[in-house]
Amino acid sequence: MATFLLSECLEIIFSKLTEYPSNDIKKNVPTKDLYSCTLVSRHWCRVSTPLLYAYPFHHFRFNYSQINYYKLIRTLLSCIPKIEIKQIYKQTLQIPFLKIKNSKTNNNLSTFNYISFINGFIFSEMILETQMICNHYNKEIWLIEYKPKRITNESTITIMNYLIEFMCKHCNNNLIIFEFSSDIKYNINDDIIKLLNFNDYVGKSKLSNLKELYYHSSSLNRYGNNFDLYLSNNICNLNLLFICYNGIKSIKIANILSQFISSQKMLKHFILSGFESKNKSNFNLIHLFFHDYYNLVINSLSTQNQSLQILEFRHFIFEYLDENVINSLQSLKNIRILKLFKCENLDFLHSWIKYLENFEVFEITMINNLIILNSTILIQLIKSFQSIQSNIFTKLIINDDNEENDYTQLFQQIPLYLYSLTHLELPKICPPELISIFISCTKLVYISVLLLLNNELLMEILENLGESVPKTLKRIQFKRLSGNIHLTISLELLTFFLKGYANNVGILEYLELGNKGNPINIITKQFGVQIIEYSHHI
Repeated sequence: MATFLLSECLEIIFSKLTEYPSNDIKKNVPTKDLYSCTLVSRHWCRVSTPLLYAYPFHHFRFNYSQINYYKLIRTLLSCIPKIEIKQIYKQTLQIPFLKIKNSKTNNNLSTFNYISFINGFIFSEMILETQMICNHYNKEIWLIEYKPKRITNESTITIMNYLIEFMCKHCNNNLIIFEFSSDIKYNINDDIIKLLNFNDYVGKSKLSNLKELYYHSSSLNRYGNNFDLYLSNNICNLNLLFICYNGIKSIKIANILSQFISSQKMLKHFILSGFESKNKSNFNLIHLFFHDYYNLVINSLSTQNQSLQILEFRHFIFEYLDENVINSLQSLKNIRILKLFKCENLDFLHSWIKYLENFEVFEITMINNLIILNSTILIQLIKSFQSIQSNIFTKLIINDDNEENDYTQLFQQIPLYLYSLTHLELPKICPPELISIFISCTKLVYISVLLLLNNELLMEILENLGESVPKTLKRIQFKRLSGNIHLTISLELLTFFLKGYANNVGILEYLELGNKGNPINIITKQFGVQIIEYSHHI
């Protein structure tokens, strides 16, 4: 019967099978479930295909497969009549082109006009770099219909540029997401932006209703004369803006960025990101020379103080923020989520946090060699949460891959100040510290930790840990076990933990584990908890 559901109902169901493109640039949009729906029936295929191709490039945003990527390019290229493609490379070779009367054999198009479904673009080196486009193996995939061995590199580039132009002209009129870089060696960014910025008869372009803009660059001054073209006046309805600060190396670019931010009507999410540098001295030197430009950009965020709710800094040094910028940050009282990824000099953070009246989520990823400083700052930060309205702050995430770092003093503060948490992710922690958190944080729904164990009183400790699980907790993730000996969670040890939990009569549904190959079915049936294998981000 599901085959005959109304299209509107199916569209709602299918939209739940894939994630809206994440603002995490290291995350791909999954397609497996949605792709399966296209194979059920013609009706399902007609409804699911537009969703599958709404953000086609986001399936290859990070850790991509070149084979699958160029299969996508091949599919998109099929939307162009073959006769046009053949004419392109014959013109490049200066071969006279004879028009063929029987157009049926030369204008076969794809089943769908996939390009018309596109709501989001990512223009990366995969589609713009000569070396990638003209690679022999890649050409064999995306140009298979046109005898790729006979097509020169010059013709290959011309065909790809024609496809890009065709996509810009024929994609959805209301693009939602646009992501590109000005660091592509074979640069055609100006042409792309001009095509997408072209105004129709009512004065609107394909970028007029853009909601998310990601601008990657390590050297914006290379195209400084055209930078104002990229940030068009037509784009003023952004919800999210991602800017890589490494390229902000002139007052002109800083002013353009500042004016662009100020022109937004309802900016909700801002990300200022840099590149991780292996050379520490160079990293600090860049910030020292160009901090005035960064300050100018950050200072403009005050114009969005009513709408801005999510703020992220990545690989940023806060040492060079001037007083005006700090005042601007303190004016952003509607910030609900703050994320810091490997940032430095966070001394002012706790004095800023207390001004955030609606602060709900804090996420920080540590720099391994700054643990002592970071731990001290975090303790001050947790204590400052007292000034936030009760029950508002509910989510704390602390990421640190260095297992040698000791957060004992920090963990002791959580039960004292953060008892309203519903979501908690922590690095290495001992069972007594985790038990203390369980006892105080009685509203927890999700927790993820790296559990530190040793071989002393192990069964008793695990049973006590199970007994202390809050009744509200639905999901536990033990990212991995760490200890003096190589430990795995055996069936017997899991039984002790879950036996303790069973005595607590909670609502735990999932237990994620970092090790593999355990006989988990018996435990699942006996205790009603689904045991699943933990895996890192794909």
